[in-house]
Amino acid sequence: MHTSTVFVDESGDLGFGSGSSRYITIGALIADCPDDVRRIPLHIRKRKLKKRLRQKPELEFHNSCPELRKSVLGMVMALQGVSIASVTVDKRSMPWHLRRSPERFYEEVCGELLSAAIVARGGRGSYRIVFDARPHNRPPSYGFEEGVREIIEESLFRVGLLPVRIDISVIDSHNSGGLQVADFIVGAVQRKNERGDPTYYDIIAPAMLLEKKLY
Repeated sequence: MHTSTVFVDESGDLGFGSGSSRYITIGALIADCPDDVRRIPLHIRKRKLKKRLRQKPELEFHNSCPELRKSVLGMVMALQGVSIASVTVDKRSMPWHLRRSPERFYEEVCGELLSAAIVARGGRGSYRIVFDARPHNRPPSYGFEEGVREIIEESLFRVGLLPVRIDISVIDSHNSGGLQVADFIVGAVQRKNERGDPTYYDIIAPAMLLEKKLY
């Protein structure tokens, strides 16, 4: 049974003040050959970064220059067996019970995103899903992995798909080249929605498996 690896990250914030983002986007980078994705930050550090920047613990979309962003996204698009799924939430219309519980919101939206992506791929194979250990600068709530798994399994059951094998891990993005690349992917989607700038989204658009908006 073939195993695909899914790197999940988010862009935006869960605040509702005047300085908060209007949207929050959760994105999934699905790779049939995950090692190729993990090597992208290494290639970027060797070829693109100035010496003083090579010691940065993590490559991130929000503090990178346009050239670097385009290089990372272009390298993703050069890979075989890569697809992208995203959910963008308009926070102005979020239900109150989710506003009061960021952990529940993150769990529910991640579960819905991943369910839709697996369904779009026909429910085949097995999936190794990797989450950042510090979403929104806080650790996922206790039982997060099991909660996401239950949402996925219930969704697949409702549409009559056979169960697929799902392994979920939560790791620090500092130690994951795949999560760092996913940050650039979700940053490109968020920038299109938040700022109306499709410059980076247009690079990855051909790999979009699905793109949803909620609320």
